[in-house]
Amino acid sequence: MVLQRTVSQLFLLSLACMCLHAAESVPSVTAPVILEEDALPVPTRAIPSVLLDAELSNLHRPRVVTGCKISPLTEIWDLNAQSFEKNADTEPVDVDDLRPDAAQALDTFKGMVTSLGGRFELKSAYRPAAYQAHLHEVWVKWVKELRGNRSRACSALREEVGAEFARHQLLVKQQPVPVSDHVLGLAFDAAVGVPRGARLNGKRVSVDKLAALVGIKRPTIRRDPVHFKLLADRPAAMSYVPSLGTY
Repeated sequence: MVLQRTVSQLFLLSLACMCLHAAESVPSVTAPVILEEDALPVPTRAIPSVLLDAELSNLHRPRVVTGCKISPLTEIWDLNAQSFEKNADTEPVDVDDLRPDAAQALDTFKGMVTSLGGRFELKSAYRPAAYQAHLHEVWVKWVKELRGNRSRACSALREEVGAEFARHQLLVKQQPVPVSDHVLGLAFDAAVGVPRGARLNGKRVSVDKLAALVGIKRPTIRRDPVHFKLLADRPAAMSYVPSLGTY
């Protein structure tokens, strides 16, 4: 009787354990988790590569020539100067941004020279300040730092600056100044020549006499023979205009 009761208790205990184990193995039911959408916007179309390149080009990345102690040319950031630099080989000389009296003197001077059978080749007129500074830097880099430099580490830079020097038709004996009358619209560069014995209104004239008649001069003839500057105290003279085409 006692043995039968013990067996019954063990059976009930075993059955209870099996029920508890089954209850633990059943997965609990919880409320579904709602995931929030990513806050970053999803682009609907690709960014054009041209726009991306334009944005990246605005970032300043100073260039470095490995192993060469000479610094590269300074990058041009002024948009007007960039246009001058890009089109240096093809664009006509900018006379539209000269001061009116300087532009008038240029036209009158050219008319006088050509009427006498002379030669007038306009090289340059107005230049942006940043472009003028660039020309000065190119001259200094080439003439004073790289022309005679034979370092292999600087060979690439020497080739680059030498090509820029030639592209702008700079001359070793004519150093562009960092700040010029060209920037103010008061000057122009021109290769000018008149026949020997040329006469205007019966008087012998030279390039510089013709220039003086219209209110311009060459400040430094030997150092920069093509540079003509408007005289501050003499606006362009028009008294000789009627004589144009008669000599």
